[in-house]
Amino acid sequence: GGAYRESAVSLAFPGWTAEEIHTALSEAELSAETARTLDRVGRALGEREGTGPDDMPWLRGHRREARAEGLAEGHANGLVEGIERQRALLCRQAARRFGDETAAPLAARLAGIDDPDRLAEVGDWIVDCATGAELLARTGRD
Repeated sequence: GGAYRESAVSLAFPGWTAEEIHTALSEAELSAETARTLDRVGRALGEREGTGPDDMPWLRGHRREARAEGLAEGHANGLVEGIERQRALLCRQAARRFGDETAAPLAARLAGIDDPDRLAEVGDWIVDCATGAELLARTGRD
């Protein structure tokens, strides 16, 4: 009837206990524990109201930006890892075909090539060259 009464758990914010509220309001800086609590309470509110983070335009924008940054970073990391694997494979192929005396100098030359298409071309040369000396001569002209 409009009168104040204490409660161990918030009626407005589902699952947020009085102790958690006191902790959150007393912190000078948001702790990891309070952040987890607020995330839990926010998700519960969203479930109750049938909403989610993307229903808020500013948060939807931040999430979209973060996803784009993550995708770009993952793409860049994937390219680097792919090129490193491509170089290693080419060195193994050269070693099998021409021996370690060709593969070792080839590895040093491949370290300066970051273009996957150029590395694929070296793979063609490993197949096409008759000798390791021919392969090294071709890669020395890059």
